[in-house]
Amino acid sequence: RKSISAAPSFEEYLKQRAAAAGGAAAPAAAAPAPAAAPAAAAPAAPAASAGSGGSVLDTLRTLQGPGQVWGADGIAVGKEESELRGYDNFGKFVSLLESTGVAAELAGAGPFTIFAPTDPALESYELLRGPVDARVLKLHIVPGNIPSSAVPTADLTSLGGEKLTYRYAVRKHFVNDAIIGEKTFGPYPDYPVDVSCSNGVIHAVGLCFAM
Repeated sequence: RKSISAAPSFEEYLKQRAAAAGGAAAPAAAAPAPAAAPAAAAPAAPAASAGSGGSVLDTLRTLQGPGQVWGADGIAVGKEESELRGYDNFGKFVSLLESTGVAAELAGAGPFTIFAPTDPALESYELLRGPVDARVLKLHIVPGNIPSSAVPTADLTSLGGEKLTYRYAVRKHFVNDAIIGEKTFGPYPDYPVDVSCSNGVIHAVGLCFAM
């Protein structure tokens, strides 16, 4: 039987333990923390649409409006709901500008900002409210060159002297309840905005301002 006195002292025990720990393999270094994800870029401003280089009136004659899908109406005629039905253009707006004499006021150097209603927008107004006259058309024309980015702070007094109403709601910009820069369904063109012309700029809208 070993003598109790042969047992190591507490101090020696600690030294032996430290020596044993020093001989053991050092623990693996912790993996470096993953790099922080880059901050999301701010959404880019919509690119300016290319105009014809002509006046606002000439540009409206050939400007392609938003692409519209068939939706539920396509089922009855054998079309997919998401299939392109056509484009909402501005022929009716141009025709009314000419027939009411308002077009003559757009013949000058301007500049003018045109909130151009699509054909269906004017057809809806006629169906619900009656004929479109010069006063209604002038609501869609504002003196000055106002890009879409400046609409929230611009003086939106129409060519006829009436004040238009701007508001921001549900992440959208509205003028007289019409969305500025409205999006369409599917891969088809949206409502054009910032269409540059020789005497102004055009923003398409899907609702008549007089509704």
